[in-house]
Parts: sequence; structure tokens; C-alpha cells
Amino acid sequence: MQFGVMLPHRWLYAAGNTIADFAREAEALGYTSLWVTDHIIVPSYRQERGHIFYEALTTLAYVSSLAPRCRLGVAVLALPPRNAVLVAKQVATLDALSQGRVLLGVGTGWIEEELRYLGAAWQQRGPMLDEAVQVLRTLWRDEAATSFQGQYTAFTDMACFPKPVQPGGPKVLIGGMTAPSLRRVAMLGDGWIPWAVSPQELQDGVARIRAYGGNRDLELVCVMPADIGPHARARYIGVFGEDHTLLSGSVTTVAQRVEEFEAAGVHHLVCSFRDVRLFHDDRIDEINRQMRLFANEVLPSFAG
Repeated sequence: MQFGVMLPHRWLYAAGNTIADFAREAEALGYTSLWVTDHIIVPSYRQERGHIFYEALTTLAYVSSLAPRCRLGVAVLALPPRNAVLVAKQVATLDALSQGRVLLGVGTGWIEEELRYLGAAWQQRGPMLDEAVQVLRTLWRDEAATSFQGQYTAFTDMACFPKPVQPGGPKVLIGGMTAPSLRRVAMLGDGWIPWAVSPQELQDGVARIRAYGGNRDLELVCVMPADIGPHARARYIGVFGEDHTLLSGSVTTVAQRVEEFEAAGVHHLVCSFRDVRLFHDDRIDEINRQMRLFANEVLPSFAG
């Protein structure tokens, strides 16, 4: 199992030097991947999102040469409000320049105003995502000029280079826990990237994916809000009333939970220390402290 960390690219402390220092230290500490999440615009009443929000792919391009060994992940990129052809080009370029280090999580997006103002019909976000994934793969895989005729994207006899370094392009990981999301993993995804689930919920989700017909090998990436300490929160309720789990508690408790994730088949465990959705810390000091603590006290038990 590999360990990643969410970059501090949003909220009050987000700044170029903060992101750069964090990325360098994360790699030095032994984390193997750096991650970002995604919003383009955010309604003013959703202050828990963090209004300073550096764009996802641009941020990964920024840190790619600062931490040259770490993989570069998005958890997750909302495709419906974006031009799928442009995303294919951006991700292929990032993968080529980083020598094949991209991990691409994708989703529908979940803030209706954000999608609407960016031109994506809320009721069509699922079909738009499905088609966008097909566009990405078409442009990444076809070496000759290619064509695509879909409901939302259409082009004829177009070439798109450079191709990604990873053959066929980066793995496309589908985010979400809903039935449509899990069916999408089964039908279209190279893997699944859920947020804030327990090891048992992860196993249950994989079983549902298998029931929907997803019998091939899947890349499992679990992104966990993390809080290490004696007064850490164990769970929280999401904006839609969903119950979420934290990776939290003492170092011993956290290490035991990590063992459970490993036993559940997780390939990448991504820690979002003191995630802004739960903790509106004004300084990054505690995030850095927890990143170091996890690296020093938990990671050695899972080396190799």
C-alpha cells in the first residue's frame, strides 16, 4: 500500500510557497503521492470549501518538478463543467512532462450552482461524465488522427499530441458512493476513489461494484480526512446528510485502522490532515505537525 497526502492548495494558508514547501517535505518524509481536490468557483455561502482554491491541474504542474518522485493525483476532477478535449490535452501534457506520474480521479461535481454557471446542465452531469471519460481515452490512445461523435463532444479527423507516457493514459478513477457512481466504476472506471469511508464501507462498495459487473482488477484509492490526537473527531455528517468516517485518534489507533485499510485491499491511502471541510485552521502548523507525525510513527510499519 502506498501513502499520499493532500496538498494545502485551498483555504487561508494556501499560497505558492506554502504548497511548494509542503510538497518537498512530503516527498522527503516518504509519501509517494501528492493530491489536490477540485472546485473552479464556489458559492459564497459554502465557506467550508475554502474560498482560496488553487486550480487542480495547474497546482500539480507546479509541484511536479519540486517533488520529482511523487505521483500526482486529483481527488476528484469534475469533468461536466470542463471541455473534455482540453482536459485530455492538459492531463496528457502533465503526464508526459512528469514522466507518467498522473493519477486521475474524476466525478460529476456536486455543487449545482458551480456546474450551472460553468455551462453544465445539472440533470445531465452523469451522462456528461460518462462521455467525457470516453473522449479522454480516445484522444490518449489513438496514435493517428481520430474522430468522436457524442452528445456533448464531437470532432472529426483531429490529432492530439503529446500522448501520455502511461500507455493508454493515466488510470481513470471514479469518485462517489452513490449507486450511479458505483455502476460507473464497474462499467467505465480503472478504479474507485471514495472519500471518508471505513474499511468495511470500502469492502461493501467493492462488492457492489462487482455486483454491477465490474470484475476486472481495480485500482483502489481511499482519501481520508485525518486528525491525529487525543481529542480527534471520529465521524462527521456531510452536506447531504451522509455519515463519513475520519482516520483519527491516537497514533496506535490510526495505525490499526491503516492495517484494516490494507487488509481491505487499498492500493493508495491519501491523508487530508485537518481537512478544511472539518477544521478551519488559520495556520498550517498543525497540518505539518500531523503529516510529520504520521510519517514518523505510522509509515515505517508499512514500508515496502
